[in-house]
Amino acid sequence: MARILIAEDNAEIRALVSSILVEEGHKVSVAQNGQQGLDMLMEDPPDILVLDIMMPQMDGYTVLKELKSSGVKDQMKILILTAKTSESDWVRGYKLGADSYLTKPFDTDELINAIEDLLSSTKEQLRVRREQELDKAQLLSRLESIFDSG
Repeated sequence: MARILIAEDNAEIRALVSSILVEEGHKVSVAQNGQQGLDMLMEDPPDILVLDIMMPQMDGYTVLKELKSSGVKDQMKILILTAKTSESDWVRGYKLGADSYLTKPFDTDELINAIEDLLSSTKEQLRVRREQELDKAQLLSRLESIFDSG
């Protein structure tokens, strides 16, 4: 069982993700926006943060920046769950310290597998994977910009 904080502004997605993770045996807390999520995790860092990017008051990128500068990031693993699908978004998320990335809409099994993968991976394994994903996302982002401008 892991302690998981979901920072997501959409009530339906928040409820869906929460129910899936509770059913898997995890202890789940929820935040309705980035600022509330940041306040909650600074007070009591979870094992995993499931973080949306596009939220009011404070977006997910700002949450990641705050976590990185405070040192709290090292106490948890971070799964970005967002509708932002461009490679440049992935690059930005990985550069700011995300450990995994899942796009909406998502499959229930994808979410469960992503959480299980984070829980079973060491910080070092996640660091290596993040660097590999960042390299891949940067390459794809460059290709994306070439095709978009052509």
